[in-house]
Amino acid sequence: MQRAVDGALGGDVSGAALAVMVPGYEPWLGVAGVSEPGVAVTTGMAFGAGSTSKNFTAALVLQLAEEGKLSLDDQLQDWLPDYPNIDRTATIRQLLNHTSGAFTLNHYPGFWSAVFADGTRVWSDEELLTTFQAEPYSTPGTEWHYSNTGYTLLGQIIEEATGSTVSTELRDRFFKPLGLTTAFYPPEETARGEVAEGWADIGLYAPDVDPGPGLEPFSQFPWTDTVPEAGGIFASAEDLATWAQALFHDKTVLTSESLDQMLDWVDVELPAEEAQLIAGYGLGAFRVNPELFDGTLLIGHSGGALFYSALSGYLPDYGVAIGAAQNAETDDAFGMMIQQVVDLITTHVEPTP
Repeated sequence: MQRAVDGALGGDVSGAALAVMVPGYEPWLGVAGVSEPGVAVTTGMAFGAGSTSKNFTAALVLQLAEEGKLSLDDQLQDWLPDYPNIDRTATIRQLLNHTSGAFTLNHYPGFWSAVFADGTRVWSDEELLTTFQAEPYSTPGTEWHYSNTGYTLLGQIIEEATGSTVSTELRDRFFKPLGLTTAFYPPEETARGEVAEGWADIGLYAPDVDPGPGLEPFSQFPWTDTVPEAGGIFASAEDLATWAQALFHDKTVLTSESLDQMLDWVDVELPAEEAQLIAGYGLGAFRVNPELFDGTLLIGHSGGALFYSALSGYLPDYGVAIGAAQNAETDDAFGMMIQQVVDLITTHVEPTP
């Protein structure tokens, strides 16, 4: 497994971390590479989890449904004011599984240029939802389109239903009880320890702001993530594995009914190169195409965005949880690391009864 982590590296500023939790054994933790020149990655460093955060957001919404504070069949108009180009008849369930039809705001023309023009600015949900919205992809419930906008709306609903902040709810419900000591939710929270420096070629996103090419560090952009409910959590690889173990193996996060709803897959519509990866999407979770792992099923969520790549995954046939992170955007090397780790698990771990 250490060789698999070593293989995820590339370039002068690249680091990776891996955590594997096999029932009956101590967690295996491995790291390789650097956070920045001269600073080695450590097992306790937090990485940007990217869209892996959607799994946490969805679990929080499902807990609120269990408590009767909302219903998955509630419509947007039951909770939020009207926003331009957003269909108010979309349900919470449709927001969770990306069938709401809402246009994903980070694909709006000029989005990245606006964000990088002032890297210290933290955009409010209201600003994002009114500034970067085009016409919906489709009417709610008719098509699947991945949408970060949907999770921005879910963050607002969480705050309306609880009278609290998303960060407070995540910490009180998940981070503290599960012992996720490195996890934090910016911009509402500050880091709990060391954070691996993330790197990205900003010129690829906003050439009018930064012509590039050239990697630039995350620390230059303290706003972290402009859509935190969709991709803002930071956590170590070990915490990402602990989360998957608690949610899918120990089943201490959700009731069995709620977990079944999370894993109720709908067909996805993705470009050909991505469609080979995801075989179905549930409520803030997806299942990876088993053909990639010789028939082995992997469920959970990954995140690949600016500065970082991450995975919080679970192999139901083996009871094994995986947390993985890299301080660069998703690339083939990161995917290869996951594939090698799954191969090792299926070779050396007995399937669960």
